[in-house]
Amino acid sequence: VSLQTLRCWEYGSVMLGASHTQEEGAQTANRVEAPTAAEGSAPQDGDGPISVISAFFGDPDDPAHRRDITTEVRALYSEALAAQGDCGPVEVPAVTRLWGDPARFRVKQLEVTYEQRWLSDDERRALEALQVRVTEKAQSAPDLEELLARLGTALRGAAVRRPSVSVSDGGADTAASAADMAASEIAPLGLTSPRWRLLGFQSNDPRTDLRTGRLALEALVYFAEQYPRVAARLVQEAQSNGIDYPFAVASINVTQLLARYFGVSGDGCGAGGSAGDCVAPWRVVRSFARLLVSCGGSNIDPFGELQSAVMEHLHARWHAKKEADPLLTVMNFAPTLEETLASVHVFCQRAPLHSTTEFRRLLLLPVSGEVSRGARAWFNGAAQTRSGAASPSEAASGSRDRALSDVGTTEQTYERIRSSAHSAVTAVSQTAGVCRTYLSGILGDYAAAAVAAAATTATAAQPQPDAVGTVESMAR
Repeated sequence: VSLQTLRCWEYGSVMLGASHTQEEGAQTANRVEAPTAAEGSAPQDGDGPISVISAFFGDPDDPAHRRDITTEVRALYSEALAAQGDCGPVEVPAVTRLWGDPARFRVKQLEVTYEQRWLSDDERRALEALQVRVTEKAQSAPDLEELLARLGTALRGAAVRRPSVSVSDGGADTAASAADMAASEIAPLGLTSPRWRLLGFQSNDPRTDLRTGRLALEALVYFAEQYPRVAARLVQEAQSNGIDYPFAVASINVTQLLARYFGVSGDGCGAGGSAGDCVAPWRVVRSFARLLVSCGGSNIDPFGELQSAVMEHLHARWHAKKEADPLLTVMNFAPTLEETLASVHVFCQRAPLHSTTEFRRLLLLPVSGEVSRGARAWFNGAAQTRSGAASPSEAASGSRDRALSDVGTTEQTYERIRSSAHSAVTAVSQTAGVCRTYLSGILGDYAAAAVAAAATTATAAQPQPDAVGTVESMAR
């Protein structure tokens, strides 16, 4: 259910249930959104009817000079629906001839707050079920040990430190090493084992890393069982010095970021400048909810499919960065997570999301270089956007760091000046638009009044039929 407030000045109008593109600054809390007309938008056409919560017309700053028109707006909306025969958008004009004049000689404003259901019951239940999987703690899940056993079984071949055999090694030693490795691959991981670290956990006991919801573990198990060869390859490569990142911990973080992106994390995260604050547009959430409904009862988990594709994309992006700059460490991994989620956002906006197979197209996205400026601005906020970011190799040089710092400061100063100028121009433009609408409305009212007065005068000036007959009789 979306909660939305629309406003316009006198002689303007608001469209209830109109279709717009949701802006990224919309405030969100558990997918119940309440943006203003300038902060967000209504769901797309084809949703259910709306319910008007409140409406007023008059001085926006003085409650004594405004009128509550909630009942009248509800009646206007109901009449419009009956005339249209559907749930399309309905225009509500801000004119005194409809709502009276509670604030004479003042600029008046119309404000309407309404809610609209933009998910079907099945889609809502599917997202709620996903939210339960996010919020239910993995450490207290009744099937925790079963899930860990399945994960260990699926990836036990990858939970092995691959020895590098040199040319001087004897044949017997090599054969023994291979035999030991084969035996180790067959052996189960156990409740606690150093081999859990090879899968990317931070300790011998994987339970210590599972402080999030059970969805993080379920997504990791899904990836390992549905794509065992790919998952094993990623785990083994993540162990190598060439890539070197904790695969399991990265997967847990990706799950949390995706849950927050779809607004099902249950922590009330709103818009901001970090990964947990970014939310998907309504169209994306609704399309994903439909995938959850269509795959219900099958072995296909849409979230697991998306998680698997995102992990492959993240792995490839980090690999490309490490190849470009081998000095990067896991301390530089967070920006790669941000860039990956920004790529997911761009992908989800462009893809129709009619099938879970579309998520595999994430692997076709470029992984080298920086993400687009628009994607990074969406992720970090426009105020933190910088162009011309330094390459990893340049960041490794101290002298270049100082130079890039100076350049970055100049760019940030320019960005602030440009943003301030843009805000000023926008404010002037909006004020001019309000004045134009207001003057146009006043002139229109005066013109209508003049036409009505002229029509009344012309009607009064015409001779009456009885008088005409009397004059003709006297003339004869």
